[in-house]
Amino acid sequence: MNKEKLYETFYDEKEQRLSFAKLIDYLNYSYDGLLLSDTDGRIFYVNEAVERISGVKNQEMLGLTPEEMQERGFIVSQSKKVLKKNPLTIVQKLKTGKEIFTTSRPIKDEKGETVCYIATFRDISELNELHQEHTFQRDIDYQELQELRSRFLMMDDIVSTSAQMRTIIEKSIKVAQSDATVLIHGESGVGKELIAKTIHNSSSRSKKPYIQINCGAIPESLIEAELFGYEKGAFTGADRPKAGLLEAGNEGTVLLDEIGDLPLNVQVKLLRVIQTGDFYRVGSTTPRQLKVRFVAATHRDLKEMVRQGTFREDLFYRLNVVPIEIPPLRERKEEIVPLAFHFLKKNNEKYQTNKKLDEATCRLLEHYSWPGNIRQLENMIERMVIMSDEDTIKPCVIPDEVLEHRKNEGDLPEPSILMNETEIIPLAELRERTEKKMIARALERYGSIRQAAKHLGVNHSTIVRKMQKYGIESKSTSEHGV
Repeated sequence: MNKEKLYETFYDEKEQRLSFAKLIDYLNYSYDGLLLSDTDGRIFYVNEAVERISGVKNQEMLGLTPEEMQERGFIVSQSKKVLKKNPLTIVQKLKTGKEIFTTSRPIKDEKGETVCYIATFRDISELNELHQEHTFQRDIDYQELQELRSRFLMMDDIVSTSAQMRTIIEKSIKVAQSDATVLIHGESGVGKELIAKTIHNSSSRSKKPYIQINCGAIPESLIEAELFGYEKGAFTGADRPKAGLLEAGNEGTVLLDEIGDLPLNVQVKLLRVIQTGDFYRVGSTTPRQLKVRFVAATHRDLKEMVRQGTFREDLFYRLNVVPIEIPPLRERKEEIVPLAFHFLKKNNEKYQTNKKLDEATCRLLEHYSWPGNIRQLENMIERMVIMSDEDTIKPCVIPDEVLEHRKNEGDLPEPSILMNETEIIPLAELRERTEKKMIARALERYGSIRQAAKHLGVNHSTIVRKMQKYGIESKSTSEHGV
């Protein structure tokens, strides 16, 4: 209601002024009890809620002070101790057995003089019930969150130490409770298939089929028949009817991997299936029903493809109901070493070995950009397990592309890599190399000078001074990395 409407509501046409009586009548709509008393504490107004809360007729309260109400037995006791002075808050116990919170404040005129008091009148038991209900609901929300997290932690294939990935996984588990279509976007090798499988395993369809279709791996001439199936005689060589991959996933989940590679003519038919659940096998005029949960994945920019006319806009919006963006591994460096140990364990079991990663090896892996993301890391760990002649995997077996990357960056290697076992250098030089290395690493990992200083255990000015000394530049755009 705007100011003009409020003015009209409380304006008395007859008296040509705002009506106090109308305003007082509206106060009866308040769920909380309201009282007005004069400067002597004598009550001259109570709304209807006071009678409901107290169980005492309003007419019996009017004209009385709290002390007089206690003398007449309406109030059994009231706290002598003031719970709060501004506003003044006391507890009263009534003859009905109810305990009441009364909170009072003075109403002052334009000169600052008190003209009367206004007080709220609330049942403590009702407040307690509301608080318990709030606490119960908060506990339910917390339990739901913990359940999502526990389901995430029970998934053996997921290794995640970054807040980014934990958020993505929790979002995946949450969306799994619906049948909404999900579009997963990310570079090749970031784990899009794993997120899709997480959605399936966390859904009510987990016991039903899970079909993964790589749209870019099927020849364009065969993709329609592979997806939708075909009838006998539909084309040369079709000597018997065959169900398609979508039918194989009926009642379950279908991942359409690399959806951006799907030809336009097939996009039209896929859109119809998603919208209606109806489809036709190649060579058939009889519609079939399909109940599938669709998840799509791509490394391509579908919005740009829509602008270029190579991907249907209507299909894009059908797929993009719940978008999930997976960041590349280079943006979550804290996961590189845990993932490396995860793949090392798998390959130790596979090849019946007991290999370990040298610390220097871990550091080199951690600082590589991983253009092939997790898939590249997994393959590289397997390669190093096979190629290493020792139980400890040292930098000498790291593939050339990783070592070349470090060389091209112009970054100093770890002292343990830089020196052979017989090399002797001055301790001051070693200290400077190590300081430069640690500061550069901390800035790269934590993104700001202040956070780097915190984790290195020194103050902000020390880091700034040493950065100037060693010629280290900060990538942080904020002042002093704050």
